[in-house]
Amino acid sequence: MPFWVLLLVVLIEHYLPWPDKFHPITFIKILAKGMQAKVLFAERNSKRQQKMSGALACIVLLLPFCSILIVIKYFSEYPIFFEALMLLVALRFKDITKQTRRVTAALSKQKKMLARHALSQIVLRETQKMSSLGMVKANIESILLRYSYQYCAVIFWYFISGGMGALTYRLIYELSLCWNNKLPKFRHFGRPVRHVVNILQWLPSKLACLSIVLVVNINQGTKALFQRISYQCNHLFILNLCGASFGIELGGPAYYEQRKVLSSKCGGNRPVILSDNIRAIAATNRATWVWLTLYFMGCTLSFLVTR
Repeated sequence: MPFWVLLLVVLIEHYLPWPDKFHPITFIKILAKGMQAKVLFAERNSKRQQKMSGALACIVLLLPFCSILIVIKYFSEYPIFFEALMLLVALRFKDITKQTRRVTAALSKQKKMLARHALSQIVLRETQKMSSLGMVKANIESILLRYSYQYCAVIFWYFISGGMGALTYRLIYELSLCWNNKLPKFRHFGRPVRHVVNILQWLPSKLACLSIVLVVNINQGTKALFQRISYQCNHLFILNLCGASFGIELGGPAYYEQRKVLSSKCGGNRPVILSDNIRAIAATNRATWVWLTLYFMGCTLSFLVTR
């Protein structure tokens, strides 16, 4: 039953339009921004106070939601329905592919301003001064990282702890995006949530990356697996292996609120081209079937063992 629920939710998420303004995740983002405005005073509070404020803000936001969901599920006559609903809310990736297609269409018509606006919806970095090549590279990195963190990781935690675990992880991940410590004002405030998210993402991000390598180019991806740069952080592990399997160069410096953040270049040797955007989307679609197959095998094995 869990596999068929997952398969149904994957298909619904892929084909059912759900505008951002009506999605529950958007409500969480609004609450996170409001909470940050109330409790974060970076110019007055010490680093320790900011970290404590960030940790307490996360708990205050998540505890009521999780408590309500647990009560509803406990008293529900059809708990599998709420499992599916929680998974559908957590498993949201279509907006990334939608914006990617908009970026690709705009760049193909040389409409850079329109492409920068579309890209700014899915990346944190500044896009106003990006070149066409820079936009394509940032877009591909966003696809690969978001697919690993907000799609595959959700499926992983659904397998481990059901819809409740998947939705809780997604909410924590969204808070880490709202309070991203790459931005100066959230450098300390967002660090506690970032540490928790890094732990929750460590294993599923590795599996997600390997699934993409499996469907693109195993030989080139395997070589990158033995490079030292792959083990500096989750971020570089994904970009180096996936970039190597595509044969394209990823990484490099990026600007956040007019501040340059250096990042190692990784992946392959070829500069990105516009068609690589579509290749990345196609790779994530094929990798999803790898995840579904593995999940089906895991459910079947679990069923046979418990009989």
